Amino acid sequence: MKRLYYSNRIKEYGKDILDSKEFLQGVRQIHHLRTLVAAHSLRTAKIALKICDRLERCGLKVDERRAVRAALLHDLGMLGRSQRYKNNFECGYRHPINSVATARKIWPDIDPKSINAIKSHMWPLSLSVPSSKEAFIVCFADKMASIADIFPKKGKKNPC
Repeated sequence: MKRLYYSNRIKEYGKDILDSKEFLQGVRQIHHLRTLVAAHSLRTAKIALKICDRLERCGLKVDERRAVRAALLHDLGMLGRSQRYKNNFECGYRHPINSVATARKIWPDIDPKSINAIKSHMWPLSLSVPSSKEAFIVCFADKMASIADIFPKKGKKNPC
């Protein structure tokens, strides 16, 4: 039941992103050697929602819509990775900036906090620092999703 609950909220907040040609390209691109850009982004959004829920239970108000949308968009700047970047270092450094450019195409009226959440998701490896609760949530959710991508639970099917 919980899985459906999170999936429905992700669709509610990000249907336009999920239906975009850029996100659909992410269904075909490998990420973290074992998963896909789209699957990683969905996992990041789900983890971000779980973090938002826990923080709200503790009395901290967060904009879960902003967190979900930024999580869905945070890695779309690495689409076409092998043609766009010379190596992993360049990809790690530049894809957040390119993800913001991609996000602006999909979400033309994107707000500055969402831009920061996307641009700073590689912190502390990047120079851009998260400046809102939602940006910290996306950054942390991305790290958790990356670990789950690289080291899946035993017995759990690989999403590729």
